[in-house]
Amino acid sequence: MINIRKYSCQNMDVNSYILAKDNKALIIDPGFNGKKIIEHCQNHHLEIEKVILTHGHYDHIRDLKMIINDDIIIYIHEAEKDFLFNPNLNLSNLFKDDFVLNKDIRLELVQDASNIEFQKEQLKIIHLPGHTKGSIGIIYNQHFFSGDTLFYDSIGRTDLASGNQVQMHNSLKKIASKFSKNTIVYPGHGKGGNLNDIFKANPYLRIY
Repeated sequence: MINIRKYSCQNMDVNSYILAKDNKALIIDPGFNGKKIIEHCQNHHLEIEKVILTHGHYDHIRDLKMIINDDIIIYIHEAEKDFLFNPNLNLSNLFKDDFVLNKDIRLELVQDASNIEFQKEQLKIIHLPGHTKGSIGIIYNQHFFSGDTLFYDSIGRTDLASGNQVQMHNSLKKIASKFSKNTIVYPGHGKGGNLNDIFKANPYLRIY
């Protein structure tokens, strides 16, 4: 069984998740929480093995540079790859930074229904375009990491580069139809919760 730990930074309220098993760690969206992630892994004797990015915006990827090394594999949707090398797409230019990863990183591109194995556990990828063209969710048993597609009482913006309102609504409809109401949602910002409660609190999801 994977242990899940959440970290969030105060200024951006962006969430990062550490999935741990057998002294190995998988990070979802290191964002602005790199120092906390490193400290946690050191204190719990965890070796970071993989990183999954729900999408390529700066507030979710900035601290990649702090935690990655030659052995760590980074997973991102194939439609989102360019975000890692383009400050205009990843929006780092709005933060007066020019975030560009080195071309020699260990990058694995995923698609809808891709599976990522972590310590003999299976994490399934679901493509959820709308916030960005390559936004994804990550499913582990009854746990759903929704990135910036679905928040507790709102959804991600669709007016940024490669965002699309129609695609967002289709992605929300996919979530509403495919997931059990008992699913626990871990969003990219703010608090998470049981999907049944989110249906009641979130006007964008309630219509489905």
